[in-house]
Amino acid sequence: METMSETCTVVHFSREPSLARIETIKANEVPGKIAENNHSFGTFYVCCIVLSILTYLTDLGLTITLLYFYSHQGYPLHFALTLTFVLLPAICMSTVSLRWYIIDHDDPSVGKASLSHWLIRILFLLLQISPLLRYIETLIYGIRSKVAGKTEYDSQQTFLYRRMLDEDTNSSLLRLFHCFLHCAPQAVMQLVFLLIFVMYPERTSTTSLDISVIQAWTVFISIISIAWSLTTYHRSVRFARDDKDKIKWIGLLVAFCWQLMSALSRILALSLLAAILPTWMGVICALHWGVMSIWLAIGQHQTASCSSRCEELLLSVALGLAYVLAFISPRDGPTRYVYLAYYLVCFMENTGALVVWCVTNNSSSNPFLYYGAAGSQVVSFVLAMVFLIIYYKYCHPSLSKRSKIPTVRSDYIENDKPCYSKTSYNFRTSS
Repeated sequence: METMSETCTVVHFSREPSLARIETIKANEVPGKIAENNHSFGTFYVCCIVLSILTYLTDLGLTITLLYFYSHQGYPLHFALTLTFVLLPAICMSTVSLRWYIIDHDDPSVGKASLSHWLIRILFLLLQISPLLRYIETLIYGIRSKVAGKTEYDSQQTFLYRRMLDEDTNSSLLRLFHCFLHCAPQAVMQLVFLLIFVMYPERTSTTSLDISVIQAWTVFISIISIAWSLTTYHRSVRFARDDKDKIKWIGLLVAFCWQLMSALSRILALSLLAAILPTWMGVICALHWGVMSIWLAIGQHQTASCSSRCEELLLSVALGLAYVLAFISPRDGPTRYVYLAYYLVCFMENTGALVVWCVTNNSSSNPFLYYGAAGSQVVSFVLAMVFLIIYYKYCHPSLSKRSKIPTVRSDYIENDKPCYSKTSYNFRTSS
């Protein structure tokens, strides 16, 4: 057992539905490892967090602005639908975030939060902006870890750095909830409203034109937010894994372009179909969700992150819903053929939506919208595949530090039991 521990990287997972807490992976950890990791919290790390905060607040602010215009200019249906996809995701994120706070409070390795800290948490939870506090705490722990590296003991620096990683992965996963439950529905819904305004100009008034500008900006920022959420998710996973190389800024940029184009093509296809046949768009999404959930449940088992088959099925259903918009790898391992299958399905669905759009509409009434929407969808999908290939061929970090560590295993057994850390999702550990 001791010999194996010298040549293996032990990747710890958890049954607890919380987030990654970095444990000591090797007993003979290389000296200076934590010091090396602390250098990771620098300008690049801070810029990523600041961009996450800005995209989150901008997206939320534009949505609230739309709610104001809808309520004051006589669009009750628009107001009700928009408000629904603001409140439900916010309540979901606040509930999950509160549960994580309670889990951390019961964990003696984390330490007890003060009364004032709990009051601040409750305030942010009541305001339904829990990701914002997570981002702020990530910055605070990161700055404190840098200061501790110069003025305090290494153990304090290590603790603060790992707390920073905890909050970063917490905020990234909360942002994924925001991405799939808020940004994606808002982008499709507001783009459908905008398309209807443009397709039927006789119904458009001066106030509708004013709202159209805000709708366009809301769709644009929502797509940016989706792409950035997915990109920072993969970045935070790599920072939280000691056996993973960190993604560099050029890789982050290419990955963002890939996610941006992929989200744009998918949202355009769904919106074009919904503007003409909204019921069929719902049916297609439901079928896609069902097929992906069954595929995950049968072929992508998650026994390392789930304590029972029931939890595994629930995870498959949740990921299947996310796959309506984007792909998240549920486990470590080669993803070439998985990506091929997923994007082939999306390509067929997007093509079907374009065929319906082209057959149903008349190009003579609005040729710019007719050809522009179809062309944008095709070009964005092609660009997404190009950026995907560039990222995995030239910009993706090495799959593991094989030059430094002979073997990397995620199924290592200690004392005949699986090695679990306290809080980690298996599907979060791949990128």
